[in-house]
Amino acid sequence: MDFKLDHFESYNDIRGKLVVFLKESELQTEQKHFGQIYFITFSNSGIVRGNHYHKKWREWFGIVQGRIEAVVEDVRTKERQSFVLDAAKDGYVRLQTGPYIAHAFRCISNSAALLNYANGEWDPEDNIPYTVIQ
Repeated sequence: MDFKLDHFESYNDIRGKLVVFLKESELQTEQKHFGQIYFITFSNSGIVRGNHYHKKWREWFGIVQGRIEAVVEDVRTKERQSFVLDAAKDGYVRLQTGPYIAHAFRCISNSAALLNYANGEWDPEDNIPYTVIQ
């Protein structure tokens, strides 16, 4: 299944943290053009975001704050995996999803936030609804 979990680089000092979300050297040649960056926030526990897949996009989601249950499913094979992204416990974890990997996120803390980079600009025709989390 075309997904990957990584830890970000993090540099800490008395002022706080500087976290390197994604570097050009981590991208494959065909991914080295700018797409878009956005934040995803969850205002309450139980909120579900996502429940879709893309035919073209590759996305990188980074947990910035809170705890999130993440579920990914390959829409072609139905292979599925579930895990928890926890900014406090695991540090900053990045989830990469490829084309045809449906993804959804459920907030399991009081609030949460994800940072996202997609290697293309949002296209409503490449945002296919697919229920991964009810």
